[in-house]
Amino acid sequence: MSNPFADVKDEDPLDGPDARSRLLEGAKRGYAPLRKVFVQRPDRGAARASVLAAMVTARQERALDAFLLLHGLEPVLDNDNPLALAVWARMLSAPGDRWSPQNVGRAFEALEKRNLVIRESKGRGILVRPKLEDGSGAAWTRPGADATTVGKGYLTIPHTYWTTGLVDRLSMPGKAMFLIMLSETTKNPTFSMAVERAQSWYGISERTAERGYRELKEQKADDGGPLLLEHRQLVADARSPTGLRAVWHRALAAPYSQAARAELQRATAKAARRGAEAHRNSSAQPKKLKKTTGRKKAGKKVTEPDSV
Repeated sequence: MSNPFADVKDEDPLDGPDARSRLLEGAKRGYAPLRKVFVQRPDRGAARASVLAAMVTARQERALDAFLLLHGLEPVLDNDNPLALAVWARMLSAPGDRWSPQNVGRAFEALEKRNLVIRESKGRGILVRPKLEDGSGAAWTRPGADATTVGKGYLTIPHTYWTTGLVDRLSMPGKAMFLIMLSETTKNPTFSMAVERAQSWYGISERTAERGYRELKEQKADDGGPLLLEHRQLVADARSPTGLRAVWHRALAAPYSQAARAELQRATAKAARRGAEAHRNSSAQPKKLKKTTGRKKAGKKVTEPDSV
């Protein structure tokens, strides 16, 4: 007798990027929205440093990684079947940086102390839900759903940040400047800031900004070029000994460019509209009536079901 299970083979366990990719596919939008207020507070005459600067200063890189992945996975998180800490640990692990369930627990604890998440033990898993990104502890809503909430604008983080392992190749300075660049190029393709202003604008040091820019330039874009593009412009300056000063314009290359992210949002919105329309059409379909025959039984017509 032949073995009916001969072709059934065990699969290899998923590593960090593969585990992330499997779950992120279920989100069906290709990006994670995040309110800009996490990166920088609104300009109201007060200090503009926000939660990101506090986490950079406290060197809470693991907490930042857990926070961003939480927002990426938010559409597929199940209140009734929360992910175990070991699953989070596998998704957040990278070659040379293995997370343990204890590391995950400490990361979420740090986020809870910053009023960024709410935690609840549930069975063998831990239910984690985001709070508003400004650290106020207010209830979270999906960015764009409520225009009255603080920090009306939001940035988008393409899922390729996690699926290609970019998150694993950047250190804290690189991740901080990556988020700042995403925030500042949601409408305009380029961003210009002297590194000397990083402290007053975002609460991070000049050295951190320089290191972050350098890390981004070392990463490769889709076309093989640097992920961070730079262009120097000489502008007239009456205070300069030469009458000129340099202004650096920076932009992210695809798939993180302003154009690529805008196209990703358009494609996601278009797919959502098609899905909603298909659902409406299927709901509007009239139910098929059972066919009747002329045969009678005990004075009643006999019905026959439609063919399947």
